[in-house]
Amino acid sequence: MFQQLRFKLTLINVAVTFFLLVVLTGGTYYFMQANMNNRTEFGARKLIADIKSGKMDELLPPLPPPGPLHTIFFVKTDPGGNIIFKPDAGRMTEPEYLNVLVTQSLQAKASEGHVQAGDVEYFYMKSPLENHTGTVIVFEDMTMARNTLRGLLTALCIVGIICLALSFFSSAFMAERAMIPIQKALQQQKEFLSDASHELRTPLAVMQTNLDIVLNTPSGTVASQKRWLDNIQEEATQMTKLINSLLFLARIDSQEQQMENKAFDLASTIIQSVRSFEPLAASKGIALLVDAGPQVIVQGDEGKIKQVVCILMDNALRHTPAGGQITLRLTPKGSRTLLTVADSGEGIDPAYLDKIFDRFYQVDQSRSKGGAGLGLAIAKWIVEKHRGIIQVASTPGIGTTFTIQIPSKCS
Repeated sequence: MFQQLRFKLTLINVAVTFFLLVVLTGGTYYFMQANMNNRTEFGARKLIADIKSGKMDELLPPLPPPGPLHTIFFVKTDPGGNIIFKPDAGRMTEPEYLNVLVTQSLQAKASEGHVQAGDVEYFYMKSPLENHTGTVIVFEDMTMARNTLRGLLTALCIVGIICLALSFFSSAFMAERAMIPIQKALQQQKEFLSDASHELRTPLAVMQTNLDIVLNTPSGTVASQKRWLDNIQEEATQMTKLINSLLFLARIDSQEQQMENKAFDLASTIIQSVRSFEPLAASKGIALLVDAGPQVIVQGDEGKIKQVVCILMDNALRHTPAGGQITLRLTPKGSRTLLTVADSGEGIDPAYLDKIFDRFYQVDQSRSKGGAGLGLAIAKWIVEKHRGIIQVASTPGIGTTFTIQIPSKCS
């Protein structure tokens, strides 16, 4: 599929380049030819005007020896078409050539055009003399003009072929580069679907197993089946959180996730968010220390910031053993405020730190700590939407610290 797409992209780019080169080459050739024709006609018309006005007569000085720049001359004929004046311009005015040129031009209906003598093409322009005493005909050898146009066309074709070759290789290269993010996105989509299926299958399997146990003991009471029903409720809660996280990420990917933009007190938000975790921390024997400091005004979505704090708190509680400590601290730093969430848990191997914000990534591959590996990816997106930065530092056996920098105003 990707090979065909690369080929199509390359072919389209080369076709567009070819079309542009054809237009450019044709346009350049056309305007160059038109310019030469205009100059030729202007020169002939001026020469005829000079002849008729008497500025030039039959007593002209001898023309210089024939050469590449001396390509224009004129003749006069009587009413019967006989030549009554011709310059001495070498081969171009020899009788066998000149008679052919004069005869063709006099027989032509148009007052100007092109005639042929041997292998040479001439432009002619004729005009009657005063009192119909004859005709003056101006001739110009078009060999130089034709050679110039031929050389121009050859040069343009060579340049066009080179540009087309460069376009092919550059288009192939760019198509290959363009495929990288597409391949990466498709791979991420496959991994996302695979991981989501796995995360949903696990709680469903647990719920199914516990329901089978309950259904196999129809005589049991709710109290006697409480253990299994609690397991079902726990897995249902976990699955609800997972589905909500998946929907959140889906809205992020489709750019449909809405964000409020209001001013709120970050310190107050932190305190309110931590309070809901105090009972769980107390039951696990984990100390919670909060240093919110003075009022800190942040512009953004208060609900989403609460979500970030909850994600970090949930993560810290799952990885901090009994007797451990979790510390939240707000530290103003110029136009930004640092929010740190530090725990005294088992820590994270440095090799995994650059991956923990990836979707579904979990350092604990056995997933014995719970969670689906989506929270930190969501937290990172929310922080970045608030023009902030989230970072992590960890030492195995000592603990992990998440640091968020976010624009703020301190009172």
